[in-house]
Amino acid sequence: MKGFGYGFAELGINCVEIFLRLHLLVFYTQEVGLNSSLAGLALGLAIFWDAVIDPVIGYYSDRVRFKRGERYSFLPWGLVFLCVSIMGLLNPPPMESMNAKFFYLLGFSLLVNTAYTCLSVPYSALVGDLAEDSRERSKLIGWRLAFGNIGAIFGIAVPGYFLIARESKPYAQTAWMIVLLLCVGTLVSWYTALRYNRPARQGQGQVKFSLFQPLKNRSFMPLLAAYFVANIGLTFNSSVALYFYREALEFSEKEITAVLLLFLLSFTVAIPGWLFLVRYVPKRRALMWGVFILGMVSSFIYPMLPPEQVGWALLWASGVGGVLVGSAVLLESLLTDIVKAEEERTGRDELGLYFGVWKMIGKISRGLALAVTGQILTWALTEQSELTHFRLGLAFGPLVGSLFILAVLLLWKLSNGRPAVK
Repeated sequence: MKGFGYGFAELGINCVEIFLRLHLLVFYTQEVGLNSSLAGLALGLAIFWDAVIDPVIGYYSDRVRFKRGERYSFLPWGLVFLCVSIMGLLNPPPMESMNAKFFYLLGFSLLVNTAYTCLSVPYSALVGDLAEDSRERSKLIGWRLAFGNIGAIFGIAVPGYFLIARESKPYAQTAWMIVLLLCVGTLVSWYTALRYNRPARQGQGQVKFSLFQPLKNRSFMPLLAAYFVANIGLTFNSSVALYFYREALEFSEKEITAVLLLFLLSFTVAIPGWLFLVRYVPKRRALMWGVFILGMVSSFIYPMLPPEQVGWALLWASGVGGVLVGSAVLLESLLTDIVKAEEERTGRDELGLYFGVWKMIGKISRGLALAVTGQILTWALTEQSELTHFRLGLAFGPLVGSLFILAVLLLWKLSNGRPAVK
């Protein structure tokens, strides 16, 4: 099945991302012995570099498709590059000086992020090469997001297993498991792309690379702005979630795990429902209602969740919240519709460049949100009192909800008259 084969690679790709987000800083500060400030600096520089190269790799994949009629050749090369880089990152040699540890982390973080971009950006853009219409593209994106959620579970569970088992080198063994998942998934998707690739459209030649080229698209800009704002909200949500559940709601680790797993399950199961809905409701309208209701639930329900009663959190945060977050499948679907409409107008296939800019903006918004999150947590946790529940509730609820509602207002700017954005 085309959708299954295309989406399978996201399992390993997202597993890598989730694992590195959760464990890389801990590994280098606690296991390798790098100063936390230097570790944070190295990872911050690597993230900045990662954001900068996203549109460059995307544009280059467009050029390869224009010349050769395909971009799936990026997958095996990106896979090898990423696997080698991950093994180096998680198997550092003994080092005495802080400078050596810092430059080792910086160097391999740059390599891993470059390799990750070389694989993930062309892979995301493949959706336009394999699908013939908007509905099929939406299905492929749905499969990718579903496998991404499964990958997130593996990214949490695999290192957790080796850490609980108290293996001598848990992170090195985790690296082997992640590389295995990455290889299997990417090769399946590469074979699928090889089988179902559609010939490149013959039209105008590629324009000279310009980051600002997609920003001239009047349909793309409101969608990009909405994504920027919504992703800040999602980053606040994910960064504050554990503190909210532990400190404010006083859940045990098992209860927190249940809440998170049910959320991922609800998110995954909801994706086909949203794709079915847009057969009868315009995509833009369905997305706006999904994000708006999520904003209202975040603003008014989450702060009212009672402590030590996990059932309400399972219902609202995991069940309802997961279903509403499933509307995210429509966001990337709208993106591909807009780019394909532009391709019809200009004759240029620039989906790789657009996805590169999209991912770059996502990383910038995540970085900004993380910088602010530290200040929010300091404010919320300074005094361990009844104010902790209230302040964490404000951060997890109305702050996040207001950003989702602002994203809806930006989506409203999308023109009703253009088929790509209905």
